[in-house]
Amino acid sequence: MEDVVLAGVGMHPFGRYREKDPADIALEAITMALKDANMTFKDIQLALCGTVLLNRPQLGAEILQGVGQTGIPIYDIRAACATGGAMLRLARDAISSGSCDAVLVFGIDKHQGMFQDLGEPWQNTLGMKASPSAFAMVAQRYMYEYGATEEDFARVAVKAHKYGRLNPYAMFRQEFTIEQVLKSPYVAWPLHLYNFCSPDDGAAAVVVCSKKIARKHNISQPVYLAASVMATADYPSPILEPSSAYSITTKKKGRPVVVAAGEQAYKEAGIGPGDIEVVEVQDTESAHELVHIEQLGLCRPGEAYHLLREGTFDITGRLPVNPSGGIQCKGEPPGASGLGQVCEIMWQLRGQAGPRQVNHPKVGLSQVFGWNHIGGVTILKK
Repeated sequence: MEDVVLAGVGMHPFGRYREKDPADIALEAITMALKDANMTFKDIQLALCGTVLLNRPQLGAEILQGVGQTGIPIYDIRAACATGGAMLRLARDAISSGSCDAVLVFGIDKHQGMFQDLGEPWQNTLGMKASPSAFAMVAQRYMYEYGATEEDFARVAVKAHKYGRLNPYAMFRQEFTIEQVLKSPYVAWPLHLYNFCSPDDGAAAVVVCSKKIARKHNISQPVYLAASVMATADYPSPILEPSSAYSITTKKKGRPVVVAAGEQAYKEAGIGPGDIEVVEVQDTESAHELVHIEQLGLCRPGEAYHLLREGTFDITGRLPVNPSGGIQCKGEPPGASGLGQVCEIMWQLRGQAGPRQVNHPKVGLSQVFGWNHIGGVTILKK
């Protein structure tokens, strides 16, 4: 896939910005990405806008009026928490097919009471939100099958906040101890408040282009899109209730969607899990960081929490995971969070991650997972 280049990235810091309109947040990230790519909006031939929480018609076209109307097609894309991965796949296909040479991909969301309508109506009425209960079941299953403990999930949060404090784009920038995580209120056993991400506001943007355009604009540090995969589950939805839509495994019923997406991405990139040098995984809460590491084949099932204890996933470890602090620290504006992962991998591959920089990575992976079993894996190569 060396004909597809990520030429520039930009982010608006994730946080809470009640005084800001979504367009202002998005335009900051877009302007940054275009500048990073040595381009102007006139160079863009297709634009994709991702959002989950904002219900404004033609949001992409509305926002891009701020940089000019050039007659290009502008599409709004929604794929839950996997929106960023979905847009990258569409951008990749547009460039690979030859239909265009430069695509602007951007995601934007503002906190409005995240996912109020997910799950069964009775759950929402009683305050038993589907997401926390589903995440807790994943954590309980992982503990039962592999022997992990609440302390192991706390270690994930401690690692996240250790590096999130170094990230100027993160909402939470303070460190926690294991004891502090375990003393924070339970949300749903065995997960505590400090194990979870928080919905917030933010935007991220990526300029994707052909190698020809990258050369034309003198991109000094091109990063290649080696694989971009979106997948849905290969088992029928009635197997799991909507409230349980974050299963670890379905045994004989089919592969978890992250497994399927990861296997396809490695094949597309012509590499294996052992070639990955830095990772950003969907860590909506601490248990899923461990589960997704294993589903991506980066270690054996049940091994992730042992490697965590040994420091393997630290910035200085063999396989740094979520050096950005993940969305446990950045927060999750779901339309933007997947592209936020890509920004981090880009900065890591370019050596631009500042105090959270890992040791000279050449291959990085980002992974997203959305409601109703939508999964995406992106692999970038220097």
